[in-house]
Amino acid sequence: MTDAGVLVVGASGILAPAAAQLAAADDGAPVTGVGRVRPMPSGVEAIAVDARDAAALRRALGARRWACAVVYAPAVTDASLPVLRAAVDGPVVLVRTSAEAAPSPEEPDAPAPEPGPWTLQLGWAPGVGAARWHTPEEISDAALAVLHDGAGRTLGELRPWADRP
Repeated sequence: MTDAGVLVVGASGILAPAAAQLAAADDGAPVTGVGRVRPMPSGVEAIAVDARDAAALRRALGARRWACAVVYAPAVTDASLPVLRAAVDGPVVLVRTSAEAAPSPEEPDAPAPEPGPWTLQLGWAPGVGAARWHTPEEISDAALAVLHDGAGRTLGELRPWADRP
């Protein structure tokens, strides 16, 4: 069974603005959100499951299929991400936190790695006097841009690491 829609993991949290924008789009594609507890944005079908539990996720998704997905990396594990990928016929945008680009203690000044295709690497927003983390709206807009064009990108800055909020 193909929904031809979009699956959003993190739709009740950090990616709620993305799920809401997709649900309000004129193309009419259904949007399904995976989350543990909180309600989904209007127009988003909810699948209540902890996406870090591969077996529970497999049961919750069943035989359903999606055209594409946007996934907040901390909401999944190395075991559950393949379960999601197997349910998606097209691209899976992975939204990674800044911690995944942390420099090694051996090379603290090494440049941050470039994100690959279909990847949004989160950094922080530089500020006058202090940096800040990005808002859910900023993260969602950037994730949808990756979904649109497939080009991996970094949102904000990752170096110098000592400047992170």
